[in-house]
Amino acid sequence: MSGAPFDPRQLATEAAFTTELGISIVGNCLDTLQAIPDDSLDLVITSPPYDRQGKYRDGERYVREWYEDTFLKVTGEILRTLSPHGSFVLNYRSKRHGDERGTLQYELVFWLREQGFLFCEDFVWGKPSPPPGRFNRFVKDAVEYCFQFAKTSAWQLYPDNCLTAARWDSRDRERRKKLPQNYVRVNEPSGHGRHRVNAGPDMVRPSTLLLFEPEFGPNPTGHPARFPIQLPSFFIRLLTQPGQLVFDPFAGTGTTALAAEQSGRRWIVTELDRHYAEILPGRIQSGR
Repeated sequence: MSGAPFDPRQLATEAAFTTELGISIVGNCLDTLQAIPDDSLDLVITSPPYDRQGKYRDGERYVREWYEDTFLKVTGEILRTLSPHGSFVLNYRSKRHGDERGTLQYELVFWLREQGFLFCEDFVWGKPSPPPGRFNRFVKDAVEYCFQFAKTSAWQLYPDNCLTAARWDSRDRERRKKLPQNYVRVNEPSGHGRHRVNAGPDMVRPSTLLLFEPEFGPNPTGHPARFPIQLPSFFIRLLTQPGQLVFDPFAGTGTTALAAEQSGRRWIVTELDRHYAEILPGRIQSGR
């Protein structure tokens, strides 16, 4: 993209909430996307309404036809507005329907590839303490998917922004310090070691398994499907640099906006339901 970066506050209306970094808009995300220039967004991360989820305040069931029509119109605009180095992260998990798990989560991957996206990676969000319940012949649902798509093969990645302490014991850390793959590239038959030189023995790069507890905090709006702030925070650090622009078209209570604000990224979020969106100013002020 040439010229100055797009300023999200250009979208401001009387009904919008703004900070120095971003803007929250109550309204249809398609209207907002259509006002954003091509190649402007560095990261789009969102969790759209899950299929046949009737617990939202609008009572909409969000059946398959909604995804084939409205959702694909949204992703078409995301593809247009995404920068050549940007990524689109989709958090989604199909519901169970009778005796089967729904397959829409996998079909969405193929639909978006047909639309022109590159399918870069599939992350698994594991929930160590999933909500309790009885599920007849099924076990507790403790995972969701975060599918990463991109516009071009030039998509950016910053794994060193997400280093964590190695989980090995002290003896194993000392042993690993002596391994050559921590200092030079080696070609082990297993493939191990060829990239470990970038992390070293004490800090490691992230994997595709993300272990975050579900959101158990206060829920004054009654939103039925919140994700923890650790989830958008991880992808914001992994896929963007400070000052870049993050967008969430289905923002709910604004967790992506809060994560971007705390990470020093510019942001735009949209939410149709004013009841959910109105909690964001207080969350920004309190930092949670």
